[in-house]
Amino acid sequence: MRGLDYRIYHAVNEFAVDFKWLAHATYFFETVGVVLYGLAVLVLWLATAPGEERRWKLAALAGGASAGLSLLINQVIGNLVWHRPRPYETHPQVYHLSHSHDPSFPSDHASAAFGIAFGIYFVDRRVGRFFIVVATLIATGRVLVGAHYLTDVLASLVVSVISAYLIVRLGRPLLDRCVRLLERFSDPVVGPVHKRWRRRSLATR
Repeated sequence: MRGLDYRIYHAVNEFAVDFKWLAHATYFFETVGVVLYGLAVLVLWLATAPGEERRWKLAALAGGASAGLSLLINQVIGNLVWHRPRPYETHPQVYHLSHSHDPSFPSDHASAAFGIAFGIYFVDRRVGRFFIVVATLIATGRVLVGAHYLTDVLASLVVSVISAYLIVRLGRPLLDRCVRLLERFSDPVVGPVHKRWRRRSLATR
């Protein structure tokens, strides 16, 4: 399995060498896109006006909690089960843009991205599909920039799906309570914005 993992990694690495502009564009996307991806979760929460259905708030909170649980599981796996070196630590000759030295298996970037995506998907499938697409791009990019083997991001996918399922299916009552608690702080801030938006919408009709 490890031999196949490296052969796939090596093939992707050769592609990255031939198309370095794409590798650099991917690295830029991951640097900036991951931040925007996180902000999208916040926007999902704030997009719900006070008094409206809490589905998007619940989805945003579920995504954040799933990502947190996924990263916690990663720490257990990487530090207690298998501390897998990064591909460029084992194979110094490969082309790479990442220089992290934490465990390669599973990928933290992919786990966080997929954790958010599936946490949202299990609450709202329509919105969740968008986040899954972006998470897949982030995970694929981790291999393209030389940061991870394919199995690292596949393991992250499994960890994230399990984490999201546990958070949404078993932790739903706690999520509901947390949403009601947190919206006490966010609703007074976004409420006036939603009111102005409604007024403008009515005025343009």
